[in-house]
Amino acid sequence: MKYLFVLIISIIFFQCSPKLSPDASWGNQRWIVTEMKGVPVQQSESRRDAYINFDVANKKFSGNGGCNQINGNYTIDNRTINFGEIISTKMSCIDIEFENVFLTTLSSVDHFEISGDDMLLKRKKETVLKLRSR
Repeated sequence: MKYLFVLIISIIFFQCSPKLSPDASWGNQRWIVTEMKGVPVQQSESRRDAYINFDVANKKFSGNGGCNQINGNYTIDNRTINFGEIISTKMSCIDIEFENVFLTTLSSVDHFEISGDDMLLKRKKETVLKLRSR
């Protein structure tokens, strides 16, 4: 009976462990947008490159849309991911059209795949955003 109790507690603990969550390894990385809707995104190697950081413990994300700082919440279950309302600062800049498309595309994502260093964010079967960890 004692071993059964330990086994049940262990199963409960490991099922709730964030280490088993599909996004467990995403934290402490900058996910740079390298492709949007099949088109490569030019990189400037500056803080203006569009990227996302994941706060895995709190299911929040932050980053840059190419012009403005962005943040919000996300939900994840297995391979399904949804980005909640995306909050953004409201500066105007040359790349604002890119940012508008990026934010609209990000909000349309419904699942993901990880392929090496790349995160493929998808809507249905179409890869709409490709991000690379750095």
